[in-house]
Amino acid sequence: MCRLLLIHLLLLLTTVLRAQAGADPRSLQFMGIPLEGSIDSLKTQLLDAGFAEWGKSDDGEDFYYRGKFYGIRAKLLVSISTQTRFVESAYITVGPYSTKSMLEKNFQYFLYKLQKDYGEFTKRDDSWYYMDDFGSVKLSVVSSDNGSRDIRVFYFPNSAFYKDALTMGFHGPVQEVVTENAVSEDQFLRFMQDGKLENPDLVNREYDRHGYLLRARMTEKEGYSEVEYTYDSRYRLIRRTLTNKTANIRYVNEYTYTDQDEVMSQNQKVYDKTGACVMTINMHNSYLTRDDYGNWTSNQLTLSYWEEGSQSQQTTVLQKRVLEYWE
Repeated sequence: MCRLLLIHLLLLLTTVLRAQAGADPRSLQFMGIPLEGSIDSLKTQLLDAGFAEWGKSDDGEDFYYRGKFYGIRAKLLVSISTQTRFVESAYITVGPYSTKSMLEKNFQYFLYKLQKDYGEFTKRDDSWYYMDDFGSVKLSVVSSDNGSRDIRVFYFPNSAFYKDALTMGFHGPVQEVVTENAVSEDQFLRFMQDGKLENPDLVNREYDRHGYLLRARMTEKEGYSEVEYTYDSRYRLIRRTLTNKTANIRYVNEYTYTDQDEVMSQNQKVYDKTGACVMTINMHNSYLTRDDYGNWTSNQLTLSYWEEGSQSQQTTVLQKRVLEYWE
C-alpha cells in the first residue's frame, strides 16, 4: 500500500513539475518564451536563449537586447508597465537592408517561420497579422529617414498574467460574473484587471512564474483550509484539494475537459479524519448558449449526489449567468 502511494505521489509530482517547467501554452510566445509577467523573469529566459542585454531607457519603460531571431541577428525592444514591471509589448528589428532582394528574401523567410510557429497570418495594408485569444503578432517593413528599410515584428500580448479567471474556464478580460443557480462556484465572482480573483478569504497565495495559482489558504467558519492546485501538462486544472485540519475534513475536486479545453465534468469528494469518503457530488455540463467571448451564459447541469447513510440522488439544474468585461 505504501509503495503504491509513493508511486502515485511521484507521478503526481512529475505532472506538476512538467507543467511548471514548460512554456505556458495559453500565452503569447516569443521564440518559445511567454511574453508575460515580470521583466526580471523574461530577462532570465532571454539570456538563457542567447540574447544579450545592451541597455534600457531613462524612464525604465524599455529594455534593449541583441540576439538571433530565427537564426538572424536582430535587436529586441521590450516595453513594460512601470507600475507592475510586467511586460506590455515587444518588437524585433532586423536590418537595415540596402537591397530589395535581400529584404524580400528575409521577409518571406520570417513569414514562413512565424506561420509555422503560430498559424496562418492575414495580409492587410502591406503587413501580415496573426491574432488569437492571448495576443497578436504583426510582421511589416519600416522605412527610415536615410532610405534604408527594416523588417519589424511587433508582439502585443493581451491576456492577463494571473490565470485565476482562465483556470475557472473564462475567456477574455472578465471583470464580474453573476450566476443564477450557482452550484460549483460562488454566485458572485469578480476579477481584477490583472486576472486575479477578488476574494478576501483566499490568502497567502503562491503563484508559479506563469501566473497559475499553486497553493493558498482559505478562511473558513471553522478554522481555515490549506488549498493546493494541480495542473496537467497543458496547464488545465485537474485537481483542487482543500484540507481543513481543525474540522478533520478534506475536499477533493477533480475536473475533466472537452477537446476544446472546456470543463466537461467535475467530481467532488469529501473525506473524514479516517480517510473514508463520506460524500460525493458528480456534475456534468451541457452548455446551451454563449456570449461573444465564448463564455457560456446558460448551462444544463446534471448533478448526482451521495452522502454516507443515504441513497444517491440525481437532478438537473438550469444555470444562467451574466458577465461584464474590462475595457
